[in-house]
Amino acid sequence: EQKCICGEQAILIDYNRSNAIAGERYSTEWQWEQPTLAREMFYLRRAVSHQKFAQMPEVLRCKCLNNLGNNLDVAGRAIEALECFSRVLDVQPNFGMALCNRAKTLTDYAKALEDRGEQTLLLWVAHKEASAALAPTAIYTYVRDKRNREAVKTLKEWIESVADVKGIVALDPLTWPDTSTTDEERDYRRWCLVNRLCLNPLNDLGRYSVATDDSIQLPTHIVPVDAPHIFESFFDQMKQEYVSARWFLYEGLTSKTPHFSDRGVPLQAIEPRPSLCLAIEKVKAAYRVSYSLFDKIGFFVNAYMRLGIKERDVTFKTLWRGEKGLMRKEFDVTGNATGNWGFCALYWLAKDFFEKVNDEVAEPQARGLSDIRNHVEHKYLRVTVVNAPIVPPDDLALMVSREQFGGKAMHLLKLARSALIYLAIGVGFEERRREPGRAGMPIGEIPSTPYLTDAEKV
Repeated sequence: EQKCICGEQAILIDYNRSNAIAGERYSTEWQWEQPTLAREMFYLRRAVSHQKFAQMPEVLRCKCLNNLGNNLDVAGRAIEALECFSRVLDVQPNFGMALCNRAKTLTDYAKALEDRGEQTLLLWVAHKEASAALAPTAIYTYVRDKRNREAVKTLKEWIESVADVKGIVALDPLTWPDTSTTDEERDYRRWCLVNRLCLNPLNDLGRYSVATDDSIQLPTHIVPVDAPHIFESFFDQMKQEYVSARWFLYEGLTSKTPHFSDRGVPLQAIEPRPSLCLAIEKVKAAYRVSYSLFDKIGFFVNAYMRLGIKERDVTFKTLWRGEKGLMRKEFDVTGNATGNWGFCALYWLAKDFFEKVNDEVAEPQARGLSDIRNHVEHKYLRVTVVNAPIVPPDDLALMVSREQFGGKAMHLLKLARSALIYLAIGVGFEERRREPGRAGMPIGEIPSTPYLTDAEKV
């Protein structure tokens, strides 16, 4: 690397370095703190995001993406892991290890959900992936893949013992029709599905109309009798902010003509040509709202886990550690003590963000997300029409092209979606952990509240 090797050789260096680092982690017990994992992710992400990655040999691309998916899965980030495995299968539909890994991750995801319908559908698709992994057409590239085939065979048999696979096949809910009432709504819902932006675990299966509603909710949880909806109402607020940001982003990215509010506003055509319009401001609004959701999730976890951090000191990045930088005792630090991979996923998702120079990050672009947010909120972000704009000397702006900014906003919104789903899953795990300690405690059922009708959402 010191010799400034670039292009395809740089990708190979990052791939092999990640493999070398991973040697320290093999055969170790799962735990929240994985000393090498952030570095493994960093180099694999840098490899797969390289502009020459698409030109690399098919097998190498599959291995890079599959390894990255495994890293994310170890960190509890099932949603991002599934996306990596899907990208492998886009390159080579019969790549055996991606099929095995996707089946396993979908099964773990299903077990963490409270909704039985969602759980059953995820297990059904996991069964399909396991079957494909065991088929003669499956391609394996490593001599030790045999034990993975044996593990996925056991997994397939277990799914058959707990789910009516044949009955689901007959119903085939993944072919259910789109229920949109207008062409505009249909286009928007399709865009959400394609980009996997629905707050619904079923969207992680693919572009199926059954996933278009934002169904994720907090699982059943115990609260004080005098504050029955303290967490539900907060979660609903975050959901609403997310879906509103999603709409802003959709309008900002798909707008083809100037809005009438842009007319009659004299703006100079200074080079590099700025992109100044309502559509860009909507993308900025989506970026702001998406970024703010992470600290709100930190605020939620601080209250729910009774961490006692002062409100002004709570951030998504610093939530997890207390004095002397040690993990807080409320979280799993000694191995699979709680098995709460929902909160573990949030902890590792926080490593995709940058706050200060000595931060450990697992995302090469982490600082870029932070810089854009800082300039949008407090300084001067200049979105340009052309890609790779040349910045004039002493310019006050951070410059990004319209295409780059749209991509960053999309990435951030997808992270926000993952975070909200991981939060719900984490609460479910924590409630199950707390259950034995409530033996003998009088617990009553809170009367259910009606949902707001669409007409009431004004």
